[in-house]
Amino acid sequence: MRRQWPVWVLALALYGFMALLLLTRARIPSPMHLLVFAMATGVLAVTSLRIEWGILALALILPFARPGITLGSPKVFHISGFNIALVGVVGAYVFRYVADAKFASKGPMIQRTRLDRHLFVFGFLILLSSLWSFNVNTSAEITLTTLLHLKEHVFYFIWFYMLVTLLRNPKDLRQFAMFFAVAGLAASIVGMATRLMGGGAAITAGTMERDLGAGAGGRMGGGWLGLGHPNTFAALLLMTMPIWFFAVSHLRHGIRRLVAEVAVINGFLGILFTYSRAAWVGSMLGVGLVGLADRKSLRRIFLFSIIFAIAAQTLILFTTDMNLVEVIANRFKQLESSDFSSRPLIFASAIQVVKAHPWLGVGLGAFRAHAPAIAMGFVPTHAHNAYLAYATEAGIPAAVVFVTLLVRILAMSVRNLRAIGRLPGYGFIALGSCGALIALTAQAMVEQVFRHRMLGFGFYALLAIVVALDRMIREGQFDETKISESGTRGARSPWIES
Repeated sequence: MRRQWPVWVLALALYGFMALLLLTRARIPSPMHLLVFAMATGVLAVTSLRIEWGILALALILPFARPGITLGSPKVFHISGFNIALVGVVGAYVFRYVADAKFASKGPMIQRTRLDRHLFVFGFLILLSSLWSFNVNTSAEITLTTLLHLKEHVFYFIWFYMLVTLLRNPKDLRQFAMFFAVAGLAASIVGMATRLMGGGAAITAGTMERDLGAGAGGRMGGGWLGLGHPNTFAALLLMTMPIWFFAVSHLRHGIRRLVAEVAVINGFLGILFTYSRAAWVGSMLGVGLVGLADRKSLRRIFLFSIIFAIAAQTLILFTTDMNLVEVIANRFKQLESSDFSSRPLIFASAIQVVKAHPWLGVGLGAFRAHAPAIAMGFVPTHAHNAYLAYATEAGIPAAVVFVTLLVRILAMSVRNLRAIGRLPGYGFIALGSCGALIALTAQAMVEQVFRHRMLGFGFYALLAIVVALDRMIREGQFDETKISESGTRGARSPWIES
């Protein structure tokens, strides 16, 4: 491979230079856009050293790489910083596989999985629905929106198969799971800082209505990392926080354990201050049900709940002059008057769309163009339910395949939990991924958690973690002998020592 290094580095440099020219030509970059480009450049830099480091870097920048370039007329077709970085890593992987025989000997270019049939059928139905959408919708904006969602689904599958292929052994999987969880923690820190810095006007306001509107921990103010809504931000945290929560018990060093505990509390405070009731219920179900599988984890859940309640009570008293119980109770009382009470009407509107276009839907992202108004002329922008969203936009068959895929991956995560849930240093992967999937499945009942396309990459990263873990268990990579060998100083993860 040494002879190919000049070509290898030059190719990555040219790719980065072209991305910068495209970014600058399409739109004058803001500091945030330049930051995202710097992230993408950093990913390519570490990829040039080692492919596996590239996917770790992708896991870290995922929550922060939404900004990018927007093309089309009207400007709808968006290419995110994560898309740019992902294409670079995939291109580097293919080049390395073709040029370096030693690297290629490590395994196949694409690793087969037990979900291939479901993913192929689902992808085929998504493609068919998108082609059908061009006949159903004549608006240029909807056409570009459908192409945008189709592009993201193609990237989802590329991302998934690259992960399950490159995560070859338990150590690689453990590192990726940790980096993925740390990305969620970093997102939570940024989100909490934004809420607190922007909430000065509502400190000690004393009214839930004002606090939800603009205050510290305010619900609708701010960009929520560009995700646009606190419910989608909560979904991002639900994908990552359970992994970090269960990982903490595997940390050995005292200072590292203390810092991790504080980070976990901050992460769940981030979920609390999204005021997403579905996320609250989902997190309790995910962490609670998985905790029942491990007494040690269950004891830690009780202890964590006490410490978290104290921390949340202190912060809420400082920012809103209210009690934690009062905040939660008032939030659920708002079911009678808040947008949540419109869910049945939105679901009924979605069902009307399904009845009109049952087989191939109306096209990805085209729900609003076909949904009947529900009240006072208001037309919902999405189905407020991940499963209904696929049923309306891609058709009933696609929705059924998606639900079947989710059921299979949940069953696989439960099997992983039973197999290695108590294994020191690695059990947190099974515990956390299972808890995250349960939490996300629950929230998806009343939220379109994939409304923001970036969240799909988090979801398919979770799927890749579960599938790779299942494969390693079946291959016997978690046998005591092999685990003891991977736990030596030379192969030990920099994050967790077992």
